[in-house]
Amino acid sequence: MKIFNKVILVILLTVFCASCEVEDGVNLNGADTTSISQDISRGELANAVAGVFSDMRERLGTQVDAMSVVGREYWRIQSSDPRWTADLLTGVLDDNTFYITRPYGSRYATVKNINLILEGLENTTADFTDAEIAAARGLVNTIKAHELLMVLNLEYQNGIRTDVADPDNLGPFLGYDAALSFLSGLLASAATDLSNGGPAFPFPIPAGFAAFDTPATFTQFNKALAARVAAYQGNYPEVLTHLQDSFLDLSGNLDDGAYFTFSLSGADLANPLFFALNSTVANVRIAHPSFVTDAEAGDNRVDKAQLRDSPLTSDNLTGSYDVWVYQSNIAPVGIIRNEELLLLYAEANMTADPTEAENAINVVRNAAGLGDVLPGTVDEDRILYERRYSLYAEGGHRWIDLRRFGRLGDLPLDRPGDGTVQQFPIPQNENQ
Repeated sequence: MKIFNKVILVILLTVFCASCEVEDGVNLNGADTTSISQDISRGELANAVAGVFSDMRERLGTQVDAMSVVGREYWRIQSSDPRWTADLLTGVLDDNTFYITRPYGSRYATVKNINLILEGLENTTADFTDAEIAAARGLVNTIKAHELLMVLNLEYQNGIRTDVADPDNLGPFLGYDAALSFLSGLLASAATDLSNGGPAFPFPIPAGFAAFDTPATFTQFNKALAARVAAYQGNYPEVLTHLQDSFLDLSGNLDDGAYFTFSLSGADLANPLFFALNSTVANVRIAHPSFVTDAEAGDNRVDKAQLRDSPLTSDNLTGSYDVWVYQSNIAPVGIIRNEELLLLYAEANMTADPTEAENAINVVRNAAGLGDVLPGTVDEDRILYERRYSLYAEGGHRWIDLRRFGRLGDLPLDRPGDGTVQQFPIPQNENQ
């Protein structure tokens, strides 16, 4: 698995040996990876977990851009790299280029770091209580499930490796359904650990997870991810079961949830999904015209696309609206929010309890400045519409949703020769 080994080495050295800050200024200077895996100390655990939260953001912009472009949420235009508007819009993908190799390698780097922590927790002679070890294991395995799901969202039926603890003896690729089942089980095991994790974690929790800073509250984040996985499986009873134990709140703030956070301090990262309004073809994200034209009158979610001073044309594509979801270079990026949970709740109740589905949809619509839906009209089209506008440019949801409903053919093709993408290729130098 050449890409795995090479990228892991680089990122591990960065995370554990280089000085940087993450979110609220946690210093990541720490011991080497052998020390961590053989006998992790309290200080090493805190630094390593901070490194994991930092790693989650690596190549986030590349992955979100790639998935959003193939899902026709927006066009990513970069004059120095035509692959954004060539490969990703024609559907002819390269298995040895940045839009797959970089997010793929970065996600597995995070998984590798987590595996080192898990090994260290097994071998530790430090004065951790059993509850503290359970709490730490539950947290990092929840993050591990998130990172593997990010890879699976790219690879789909190509499948992913879930057993990568030993780089010299990698497990097999699991197909999409088997991988989702694995992730569901991993999240369930992590939730059990969290339930045995006592009142507090033995390390700080970064700002983007402030609402989930105890094992009990982090379980709510775990269950939210489990509900997303169950929805991808089409298992709606399980979606509802997980949502009961998540942070779903029909009367709560739609923006409550977990976030990637950014800063300009030290060696921390700026938000890679921010571009200023009216940026040029050098680097710009242009909202797909259909996002504006397909919107219901009065839907204020369309404000996520802002009218430019003048239209921009590049590579036979012309658009008049900038993507304006992230309005500064330190704006947080949602990992999973209450708004998504409401829409998962509506989707899961679409057939089983239409009234409940309508109630959840109406909460989202009312927040967007729209009136209630007519009774009996919450169907697949309604779910897809609301998810399209509520989750716009947040993580490739439009592409994933149309794929799981078998409707990729609904995507507009903007030029002769353009096509759709069902999945990204496994990187060429991945040793299968």
